[in-house]
Amino acid sequence: MDSSVFRVRLRTVYIMLIATTLAIVVIVALMVFTLKRSPEQTVFASSSLVGKHAHDFTLPTLDGTEVSLSQFRGQPVLINFWASWCLPCREEMPELVRSYETHKSDGFMVLGLNLTYLDTLPDVQAFVSEFHMTFPILLDQDGQVAGRLYQIPGVPTSIFMNRDGTIERVQVGFMSGEQIDKFVAEILK
Repeated sequence: MDSSVFRVRLRTVYIMLIATTLAIVVIVALMVFTLKRSPEQTVFASSSLVGKHAHDFTLPTLDGTEVSLSQFRGQPVLINFWASWCLPCREEMPELVRSYETHKSDGFMVLGLNLTYLDTLPDVQAFVSEFHMTFPILLDQDGQVAGRLYQIPGVPTSIFMNRDGTIERVQVGFMSGEQIDKFVAEILK
């Protein structure tokens, strides 16, 4: 084998090893970021959003209609940012669905805001079907709401708003059923 061909092949192997290593680092970082955290690490009562009126937005839903946050003024609202590949999202979703079904007669609304720019529509539809999600599923196709308006640090992230649209709590990371019940009770007042 010619030495120049050998060097090219060796260089190609090195590049592939570096690319693979970087990919593994990114995947591990994403996995660590989305792992469950303790409530002390994930409740951001001091978030710069707490105490402010929620930013209005309009997004398409799975059925093609458009929904605006302002449509729900006068109702307690939970915006849950999620993705189908997020394991903590998968773990907390049954409790979010339960809470919504329990309190929707009180005017409580959950908006399931999917990070569609990091997800696929078939995966979103399968997730919604699997968990029997009956609340509106909003598709953030370009990341403008999650990234620009709310600057969420990761998924799941939940924003709890009272009836006048003021943000009462920002929860980053997994929520247990007990936490969801407590946080929803705060905004149902």
